[in-house]
Amino acid sequence: MRLLEATLPRDHDLYLLSDDHEGALAQYTSALDRVIDEIANNPLAYAVHLGDMHETLTVNHPYYDPRGLKKNSKGNPTIPGEQVKVQAQRYGRIANKMIAALLGNHELRTKHTFDMLDSFLERIKRPEIYGGYTCKVRVSDGGNMMYKLFLFHGRSMSDSRAGSERQKEANRAEQLKRVLAPLAGDCAIMAMGHTHRLMAVKPIKRLYLTDDGGSLRQNYITAVQNADYIDPDSRYYLNTGTFLRNQLLNNDTYSEMRAYPPNKIGYAKVIVRDGVIRDVIEVPI
Repeated sequence: MRLLEATLPRDHDLYLLSDDHEGALAQYTSALDRVIDEIANNPLAYAVHLGDMHETLTVNHPYYDPRGLKKNSKGNPTIPGEQVKVQAQRYGRIANKMIAALLGNHELRTKHTFDMLDSFLERIKRPEIYGGYTCKVRVSDGGNMMYKLFLFHGRSMSDSRAGSERQKEANRAEQLKRVLAPLAGDCAIMAMGHTHRLMAVKPIKRLYLTDDGGSLRQNYITAVQNADYIDPDSRYYLNTGTFLRNQLLNNDTYSEMRAYPPNKIGYAKVIVRDGVIRDVIEVPI
């Protein structure tokens, strides 16, 4: 667990990106580059990355297939060090807008000899935003804390076997909440990557009744976004999507081999105005 701090303006858009898988041919590279352009050109934009920035498939991995990897200038499949260089060049444009970057399980494959995240952050000159596998970020306006983020690269979650798509979506939302809610009590926004799902689960507006001795009144449970404890049903839960397509023409991806359903390409975004979280949205591409 790392504890990070960020000072942001009271009006900002926070982009939550994850699972780029640089080095994989199935990466939707043009979509990723468009998002980086948008962040660079949006004066309100800031960003976090929740890991698996790199594909990191080495020859000793059971899924290694050179036909599914991008090639370097010599025609060879890219190796982890080359993937770091590509990502540092890509994200270097928005380096000053990033407030946290996490390790993913793909980066963990080389961590015993080569910390890819550390190398990436050194290249973009932002070592202070190293978030490890899990971190919390305290976001303030320079004086007052506005809210806290809980960021977790993630773990596998089984897919729902419900009969209807609507019920599947509800089950996935509840599963995401059950994974994240116990991990921190003071974070208004709790997010994870890894699964390649793109999902924004918003607080529930809960009604209760009171009386003043003469009449009945209706009220709604509300939460203070910077409180010491935030009720689990009053938080935002995010699965932050991916930029990796799960099918590739004339090739076999590991997503296909494991029969993963089609996934949305995209990211999540937190919209903050006057220091208040106004909305959290999915942005499919």
